[in-house]
Amino acid sequence: MCLFHLEPSDTQQLAQWLQQADALVLARGRGDVLSGTLQDLPLLQDVIAQPSPAALTPEQLHAVSAALGRVLLHDQAGSEWAIVQGVHQRGYAIRRMGTLHWVSPEGALRSHLHGGAKLDLRKLFASLCERLNPPALAA
Repeated sequence: MCLFHLEPSDTQQLAQWLQQADALVLARGRGDVLSGTLQDLPLLQDVIAQPSPAALTPEQLHAVSAALGRVLLHDQAGSEWAIVQGVHQRGYAIRRMGTLHWVSPEGALRSHLHGGAKLDLRKLFASLCERLNPPALAA
């Protein structure tokens, strides 16, 4: 896996997905809007849960993942968006600046949804934070 800085086209795609996440939350009809903070987690949980996680389209999954990444970025000072690229895949990640520690909100979300268990977005978020901040960095 290699990490790269975002290109202008990456930034544009990310902005589109964040707009789609905002639209998904607004479509729930409660007048809530995303702020990029921890208060977004229950709103995103509602998007994932209705009608079922399996009903999310690939674009909606990208959008929810981008919104989750935005919350992580806001909560974790010293982090930034990055591109992670492997042999078969390229995607967005949140990277701890100055380190090789990174997490993929979309990869984590896909993994949990694929497992079929009920997804608790707060627990998933906590797990992402732990992986981004291993014990050696906390000292």
